Amino acid sequence: MELDMGRVVATEPRLAAFVRHHRLTRIPRRPAVAQLLYGALAAQLPAGVPMSETTVNNYLRAVHDDVATLRRALVDHSHLHRSADGRCYVRPADPSGAEPIQPVRR
Repeated sequence: MELDMGRVVATEPRLAAFVRHHRLTRIPRRPAVAQLLYGALAAQLPAGVPMSETTVNNYLRAVHDDVATLRRALVDHSHLHRSADGRCYVRPADPSGAEPIQPVRR
């Protein structure tokens, strides 16, 4: 699965100004617009599936080069949960985000 900015823009047309050639050109500065972006991106990540940082980065790299900023924003805005040791990320299946994070199996 790859993140699709076309789907993001279809979901949130206000984000079209930030997309060119199916890539995010910049992250919106206005918090309300940025939150739309984070929610639309997170909705495309698998829910309830433990992912390594590398896996999350690979998803995000498909839409923007600054994967660290996007990944941190997704965590800061509760679209992704990070384990205490920082090795595992999970998109909550439940909007309340109540699921515990399980370690990534290697």
